[in-house]
Amino acid sequence: MSKILKYKDYSLSEERALELIQNICKPQMNESKLWSNFESIAAKLSKDLKFNFALVVTFGTGIKFMLPVVNRFIQNGTLNFEMNEENIILLTIVVVSIFYLEETANKAGDELNAEGEKSEVTKRDCQTMLEELKMRGIGQGIVKKFVSAFNDISKFFKMLFRGTPYVVNGLLDMFGYTALMVPCMNALSAFIGKYDMTIETIGANLLSLGVGVGALLAKQGVVWLVKSISNGLGIKGLGKDLEKPIEMRPFDIVDGETDNLDKSKLIKEQ
Repeated sequence: MSKILKYKDYSLSEERALELIQNICKPQMNESKLWSNFESIAAKLSKDLKFNFALVVTFGTGIKFMLPVVNRFIQNGTLNFEMNEENIILLTIVVVSIFYLEETANKAGDELNAEGEKSEVTKRDCQTMLEELKMRGIGQGIVKKFVSAFNDISKFFKMLFRGTPYVVNGLLDMFGYTALMVPCMNALSAFIGKYDMTIETIGANLLSLGVGVGALLAKQGVVWLVKSISNGLGIKGLGKDLEKPIEMRPFDIVDGETDNLDKSKLIKEQ
């Protein structure tokens, strides 16, 4: 059942939605220290843990620009583990990997995809990283919360760009759109920090923002949103430059005889 907002809450959700959109259109680009060290730390983790580094390359810069969001959640929450660069980067890589496997509904199979190419994203690599996180004090319950948060973020941006010329069907599509991914994640990170959102509250907050976005579009129209983003980010042609995303290959998960992550128990209930 949809939540009925009081007028004050309704107005507040609209104000905050406008604030977020304005931050996306006029991004304050604050480079994270995590960005500059990402490649070297990810390569070291791949070598030490013997997981396929190609899975990091598969997601391009998408993982890199999710780091500040993950970092904000950790800072605002009560998660009890050592918050160093390695832990944040490893957590982000495994969460993005699991989110990808869930979002693309990969089925069990061998290590070759439909085109006969080697699969970069496998259950074995995810399990290796999950075990390492557990030894570092980051249990699968925490990972599950982050995967759920990524799902909420994905749904929000899918809703935000619905009806516009921007082909964004969720977070994975945005990984191929640097022009959108960077300002959107930067704005979201700042928003999470400003309003002290946590991994537990982000879902409810994004639902409220969705109500605000709907109110804005009802008043201003979709063209207003498209023009704001196009002009703010310097994208010509009202999104025509973004109509053909960088396609992500649907790699198969190596997963025994199971069809999904719930059955394969990749993330076990605590």
